[in-house]
Amino acid sequence: MKPFRDLPMQKKMTRMTFVIVGSILLVAIAGLFTFQVVNFRASFQTDTETLTAVIANNSTAALAFKDVGGGNEVLGSLKDVPTVESATLLATDGSTFAKFGIAEDAAALAQFPPGAGAKFSGADLLITHPVVLDKKNVGTLLLRANFKRTFLNLLGIYTGVVLGILTVSVTLAVYLSGRFQRVITDPVLHLAQTAQKIGQEKNYALRAEVESRGDELGQLTESFNEMLGRIQEQDAALGLSQKRMQVLINSIDGIVWTCDPETLRFSFVSRQCSSILGFSPDEWIVNPGFWEAHLHPEDQARMVALRREYAQAGKPYTCEYRMVAADDRVVWIRESGSVMAEQGKASAMRGIFLDFTEQKLAADELERLNRRLRDTSRQAGMAEVATGVLHNVGNVLNSVSVSATLVGDRLKQSKATNLQRATAMLEAQKGRLGEFLTNDPKGKLLPEYLIAVAKHLTEEQAALLAEMESVGKNIEHIKEIVAMQQNFAKVAGAYENLPIAALVEDSLRINAAAFERHRINVVRNFDPATPTIFADRHKALQILINLISNAKYAIDSQPENERRLTIQVAPAGPVRVKITISDTGIGIPQENLVKIFNHGFTTKKDGHGFGLHSCANAAQEMGGNLMAQSDGPGRGATFTLELPVARDHQSDPAANAPSNS
Repeated sequence: MKPFRDLPMQKKMTRMTFVIVGSILLVAIAGLFTFQVVNFRASFQTDTETLTAVIANNSTAALAFKDVGGGNEVLGSLKDVPTVESATLLATDGSTFAKFGIAEDAAALAQFPPGAGAKFSGADLLITHPVVLDKKNVGTLLLRANFKRTFLNLLGIYTGVVLGILTVSVTLAVYLSGRFQRVITDPVLHLAQTAQKIGQEKNYALRAEVESRGDELGQLTESFNEMLGRIQEQDAALGLSQKRMQVLINSIDGIVWTCDPETLRFSFVSRQCSSILGFSPDEWIVNPGFWEAHLHPEDQARMVALRREYAQAGKPYTCEYRMVAADDRVVWIRESGSVMAEQGKASAMRGIFLDFTEQKLAADELERLNRRLRDTSRQAGMAEVATGVLHNVGNVLNSVSVSATLVGDRLKQSKATNLQRATAMLEAQKGRLGEFLTNDPKGKLLPEYLIAVAKHLTEEQAALLAEMESVGKNIEHIKEIVAMQQNFAKVAGAYENLPIAALVEDSLRINAAAFERHRINVVRNFDPATPTIFADRHKALQILINLISNAKYAIDSQPENERRLTIQVAPAGPVRVKITISDTGIGIPQENLVKIFNHGFTTKKDGHGFGLHSCANAAQEMGGNLMAQSDGPGRGATFTLELPVARDHQSDPAANAPSNS
């Protein structure tokens, strides 16, 4: 054979056309063939499952009426399906009801998936499908299909088609190339150039120009373009998924990883490991024991053992530990991972390392500040009680001052001065007293005047005595308040069994003067079946005084006939007692209910935000809780304090106090 360069131009073009067209067809058909082969198995499973569902549906009557012949007849319809090797209908008790095809022994039937499902076993597809009638399981259909024969037939058909297409296309190209060199070769060359460009640039958006749509070459070009379109869609979907995954991984502020569950060797580590720990991904992957070597010494043994336990458990997990960075920093890591399993065995572990060092340090600092805040709040709560006592003492002193002023004003306006003038008049008429009282106009009026003055002085004396009695009662009230505060201060910090009703009465007594001065109606509703509580008397009183004081403050702006404070005491289940303090005051906006117990939150102009916060903390320290509820502004508010009931205790009460955990 002559060298190619020595051949005539026509033969050279013909052979070039032959080679180019053949190559393009091979690439195009190979791509389509590969795509069909890849999707064959999935299509085969879908078609077979559909067939199984139809047969199962047709078998319901036979199984329901125990018609074995009908069942065999239904299964016999599968003889026209060459891929089906066997089909078995099982009754609800697991016995064989009807069968078709090759015999299935117990070992073969055990290979089928339990319940409902499908699985491949070698060249066979095993499908289990329940037979359901009126939502009731009346049996099970087991179907075995072999895709090997179909696949070989399809392979033969594809091979014949491919060879036919190649033969026809090449023959047509050779024939036409001799007659229509440019008409044929130019599109082919363009097609070849397009294919070459696509192969080089991996740009599946390119298309071959279709110069004619009526001949085979035009159809070939359109088929090629259609194939490119499908490849482009698949490539775009794959590329988009990869880009999204890459963007997602790179946007996560953590180290994404994959490792072997047996050896704990990492096969993938995202690039964030450089910024978080100062190590490159290659260092992790190349060194099999890298992760263990850089665990904090105090966490190393624990985490290696835990990682192996997680791999065996095969469930998602989360744990926290420390690692040592490249610059010897201690980094707190929160690891979240999951275990991938194949055939019941762990095949890979995947997850993410999050650096929460700042949060950990902040949490430690927050705990330290919380401890200080609790101490400060406790002191503020004690000050709140003292302030309440002083406030109520001040209220009583105001009443004493008012009474003293009233007595002074009464004495200044007393008729005693006029009585002195009358006696002086009588004294001046010593010698002629009878004539003066009977004949003198002034003398005639004097006895009646003396009677009126005596009556007025008697009434005045009674009023002054009443005021002085009120002053005495108020002074005794001040003594009681001071004595009560001193008594509570002595037992602060000690837990004891307390009658809650008496404790509530003490808190009301401290505020009694304020209630009277502000014309507040106090309604008591105490359940006599309420058990005693086990609490710190001082803390409990602190909470009650604070809640009652807040209620008084909320009620103060309401009309006098609407100022009502209701206190209920009742059991709250077998182990708790609840004290409910309801007022008809200004209410609480909904947005404030969620933060009313926060430290520093207050709606009072001169408030410090310690009161309710310290009350909530005190309730928790005693094993109880404090809650608030309101229907909104102008609709009042209700605070509920729950405390534990009394319990038997042998040791020191303070030692048995509920811990603030």
